[in-house]
Amino acid sequence: MACNALCCCFSGEPLTSDDTKGRRGEMYAKYVNYTEKFQISMGDAPCKACPCCCIGGCPLTFVCAQHHMRYKVLNHVAPGSGWDNYICCQGYFPACCCFNPGACCEKELPRTCMCCEVCCCPGLAVSSTRFVMMDHYRFTPDECDNRLIRFNNCIQLLSCICHILAIFNREFRECAQIIDLIADIVFFSTAGCMTAQVDYEIKYRDSLTGPVPISNPADPTAPPTATVVAVNPPPPKYPGAPPVADDIDR
Repeated sequence: MACNALCCCFSGEPLTSDDTKGRRGEMYAKYVNYTEKFQISMGDAPCKACPCCCIGGCPLTFVCAQHHMRYKVLNHVAPGSGWDNYICCQGYFPACCCFNPGACCEKELPRTCMCCEVCCCPGLAVSSTRFVMMDHYRFTPDECDNRLIRFNNCIQLLSCICHILAIFNREFRECAQIIDLIADIVFFSTAGCMTAQVDYEIKYRDSLTGPVPISNPADPTAPPTATVVAVNPPPPKYPGAPPVADDIDR
């Protein structure tokens, strides 16, 4: 697979027990125990959902694409809800300074808040939309997804390190600019793949005309049983994480 060749230096394994320790890791622990999979991996998105991948990863259309995708996901898990269930980052990330999910005028100005979310926190905006789908259907990332996400995180961290070094040593300035450009390309490429993956899943789920079997939530390791649920089961008040984000420490 292309993503495995590109990101061969990065592990595709799920998070370990050490990774999910502490308050920072607890947020992601549940995704290790989920057993369902997206219909396509992020690595397959450019080929199987090329238009959406390009639009979702293009800087010129990024804000509009993420704005539309959040609305689409919220109304997929809660049909007809409009922007009623929207809060900044869907409550997945904790309050920080003036950022306080649920208290940022989301009810009065949901579209404006969503645009601000995408502009100020583009990575969190894309991830939050994907998390809503992952929680709704109990999806776990596959090996390719993990490799791409870790590759992106590494490049972003390297960019930050180079910029810090450039403050003290001018010789790092050109290097920092080059790495920064590469980091931007990797980020938007990853965001496009995530967006296309979620959009493809929504289209697939909407195409289903009946209930689909899922794994037993009480035992994530058990194989799918005969129990069935509706394609769009009743959502919680806020699709995604609980609206109180103070209990989460990223």
